[in-house]
Amino acid sequence: MTTMPDLPSLVLRGRGATARFGDGLDHVQWEQDGRVTRIPLEAIEAARGLDRSFEVILTTAEADRPAVVYAIHHAGAAAVAAFCAALRARLPERTAEEPRVDGEDLITEVSEGHPRKPSRRVLLVVAVIASFTVIDVTVAVLREPAWAVALPFLQLFACAGAFMALTLGRGLYDGLHLSTHGITVMAELDHYTDRTKVYRYADQDGGLHFHRDSTGGDQLELSYDPRDPSRASARQSLYVRVMMALMAVVGLGMACGGLGFTGYQLFIALRG
Repeated sequence: MTTMPDLPSLVLRGRGATARFGDGLDHVQWEQDGRVTRIPLEAIEAARGLDRSFEVILTTAEADRPAVVYAIHHAGAAAVAAFCAALRARLPERTAEEPRVDGEDLITEVSEGHPRKPSRRVLLVVAVIASFTVIDVTVAVLREPAWAVALPFLQLFACAGAFMALTLGRGLYDGLHLSTHGITVMAELDHYTDRTKVYRYADQDGGLHFHRDSTGGDQLELSYDPRDPSRASARQSLYVRVMMALMAVVGLGMACGGLGFTGYQLFIALRG
């Protein structure tokens, strides 16, 4: 009997998800949205990598049933290739006569044995708050104590503007880019939340995704990124695009004004 050599423990990190495999494991450990899931090798039909994206396709009991797909996007190309090759080498061989099972029924969810590391977004917020605090204290000490109260309001104003510019700018970019370079589908209304509607759509590989929007009816025309199917944008009218662009410019002005004034006060304080 031929034995497979032990693999080093491989970790594949992408946007919002992490996969771990190797070192004699009989499963892939998938970490996403605060959950840790074990995907046994017998539950995996295939593994494939495309540039910076990696997908695990689960087995299905019926040939005409769409397969469940676990995907990681925006990972390193070399890491994707190594992880995909290692997993393919360990997948069990199946014959046509072998009974089929639904891989989704074999996966299990486990509790995390270690505390979650703070996300990059949390670290960025902490860094911004710390930077503003240092600036405010410096200006208050070197110039006028009242600036310790006034500057934080201006900085909140700037942060609100930056959030507007980034959110609306990205939404406008997605609407323009994906309508031309994306894949357009009709999403079906899945359920309501207390704030919006949630639509579901399937990508080319049968993966199920959800999109939140408050403007559609029972169906919503969406265009999604074939490289990252979870990223989608609803069709935007010319009026909506113009308003989004105007509000993004307003937000950019708020951010530049607040940050510029903060920088000016720091310069005056340090200059003495």
